[in-house]
Amino acid sequence: MTVDIVDRIWGGFLGGAVGDALGEPVEFLPREERLQRWGTAGVQEFVHPDGMGRFTDDTQMALFTAEALILHAQTGEPLLVALHKAYLRWLATQKFPSRIPPDAYLHEGFLLDESVLHQRMGPGRTCLRALMEATDLGMPVVNDSKGCGGLMRVAPIGFWAAMQSNDWDIRRTFTVASQAAQLTHGHPCGYLSAGFFAALTREITLGIPLNDAVTETLLFLEKLGETGSSIRQLILRAQELAGNDVPWQQAIQELGAGWVAEEILAIAVYLGLTAPDFRSGIIQAANHPGDADSVGAVAGHLLGALNGRKAPLSVYISKLGGHSVVSFIASSLIEIS
Repeated sequence: MTVDIVDRIWGGFLGGAVGDALGEPVEFLPREERLQRWGTAGVQEFVHPDGMGRFTDDTQMALFTAEALILHAQTGEPLLVALHKAYLRWLATQKFPSRIPPDAYLHEGFLLDESVLHQRMGPGRTCLRALMEATDLGMPVVNDSKGCGGLMRVAPIGFWAAMQSNDWDIRRTFTVASQAAQLTHGHPCGYLSAGFFAALTREITLGIPLNDAVTETLLFLEKLGETGSSIRQLILRAQELAGNDVPWQQAIQELGAGWVAEEILAIAVYLGLTAPDFRSGIIQAANHPGDADSVGAVAGHLLGALNGRKAPLSVYISKLGGHSVVSFIASSLIEIS
């Protein structure tokens, strides 16, 4: 494993948490209130009165994804079962019950002791409901949700696949991440967007230029035919808008409000292709007029992996609540590979 890959994984983990925390106070606020609070420039830094940033369920669940990968490597337990158990432990941090007996999952893992992960930061209803109602570990949910709750948490699968690239090709990465998302999101746009993003994250972590990585991953998505066509068309549109230098404000009008997975995926791809640097991209993401924290988290994973440790993360990290947990998970995932 090269130093470049390690740097990109660090950047991806921390970038996702930073983008999530920047967007957290912005989400759900109407445009008029945003303008009143922060002017046309929008949020540029963490804006809570104490100056600290707080990541949401997006980062929390991504960290539990990484925990599952680590435990899978240590124990050999089937990965989907390990992932499902990890998400049930996240559910426990949010103080919600599950039909699956706690003895089946609570005694495992190491993130339950982290108090920052017990904060309830707007957990998604679909994730909560699917996990609360699950009766069999590793089984896909039956619903029609294409929200972003599956997408937002799978970047660690892409990082893992990059570290294990001989055994984890695009197909395996895409499949596993799709199955991981399918534990809570049953609409193809919900889980295939997650598969696409993890595969894309794998490619850029390996150093493949983003436009090439998008094109390569689209070829794989094309093989799914009509099932993946709506995601494919939106990603192609994001590439087209970026290639034609269409400004951010116009692009987001075409790519959607970001309340569903495929829209956030396309917005992140557009930002990855157009942002001149990490800070510019993450500020645009966090000020998105829709699901700002999830756009910030997903774009942050992508932009952080693209820029690695050279991304100007230090200006945010010292004021990011729970940054030590993010760093610990990143280093643990790297070390166990």
